[in-house]
Amino acid sequence: MTETKPILCHVNLATGFRGGERQTYLLMDRLSNQGWQQKLIARKSGKLAELSQSVDNLTIVETGINPLQYLGHFANVDIVHLHESRAFLTLHVSGHLRQTPYVLTRRVQRSPRKNWLNQSVYSKANAVVTLSDAIGRIVNESLGIKLNYSVIPSAKTGFSFNSDEVQSIRSRLKGDFVVGHIGTLDDSHKGQLQIIETARRFSASHPEICFVLVGEGRDFELFKQQTASLDNIALVGLVDNVGDYLKAFDIFLFPSRHEGLGSILLDALDFGLPVIATDVGGIPEIIENDVNGFLVKPDAIDDICESILGLYSESTLIEQIAQANTEKAKSYTVGTMADKYVQIYQRILTNHEQTP
Repeated sequence: MTETKPILCHVNLATGFRGGERQTYLLMDRLSNQGWQQKLIARKSGKLAELSQSVDNLTIVETGINPLQYLGHFANVDIVHLHESRAFLTLHVSGHLRQTPYVLTRRVQRSPRKNWLNQSVYSKANAVVTLSDAIGRIVNESLGIKLNYSVIPSAKTGFSFNSDEVQSIRSRLKGDFVVGHIGTLDDSHKGQLQIIETARRFSASHPEICFVLVGEGRDFELFKQQTASLDNIALVGLVDNVGDYLKAFDIFLFPSRHEGLGSILLDALDFGLPVIATDVGGIPEIIENDVNGFLVKPDAIDDICESILGLYSESTLIEQIAQANTEKAKSYTVGTMADKYVQIYQRILTNHEQTP
């Protein structure tokens, strides 16, 4: 007699493909290799659904905004993993969150609204996972409840690179020391106007230092206007060869105004890049000031400039940090992340079976 395997249902209804969607994909792919039977409820025609076609033992349900389109797909699953909050109301009203055990992952630093829905969904979860301790504290403070959350950081992606393309990228830049950034172009979140101001200050004094912004977002046109008169900064848009750009950078600049963790930082560490980042959210849980990078306050442009020049003038410091970060990145593998989630899933399934 063949033992029936439990079915794990992931829910991620985000419209785009940012860090949370990449982490959802990496987790599902790893669990597939371990033999898990999985279902994914994702936004119709979204990149997450598209990429997930390659994952074995995964049933993909593509849906629109109307919750009635996916309501029935929560039936006949053994555990639900909510990767973001768009399905909260539907699941609560339908009663599925009372009938089926569920895990909730909180990935962002911003405070959840203190309302009956959030308080109910969070407090009744069989497990709440946050990417950093900073996120967990904010959820408890915002909702006025005491959650026993688990911290499971994101995983590095494991990007590859092509040496010829790396050389091509560097040859196109007007400078021989590259300060790079990868993220959604949204200053209210990622703080890229600080990068542009830094480039403006360096344009005359240090033309050999150049800046690169990789990504797309709502502020692209604004940034294009702001950088029109600068020849030491490049906006390259969204790229598929992220690893080539990481390898082309000399340092990584990440001046977020709020950040739950910043999964791209783990990829920067994996490439041995010294990191200059803002001291917000979960970033200090990854970047230790003066050890594997530098932490600055938001909008502290003077400090950003000083940190860049310090690294630029000390090649031995860059080498030391590169070694430290490459070693540190070994702790943030997909396997490590997946194993921690599996422990939670198995505990919940065991407890659910024992409940009369």
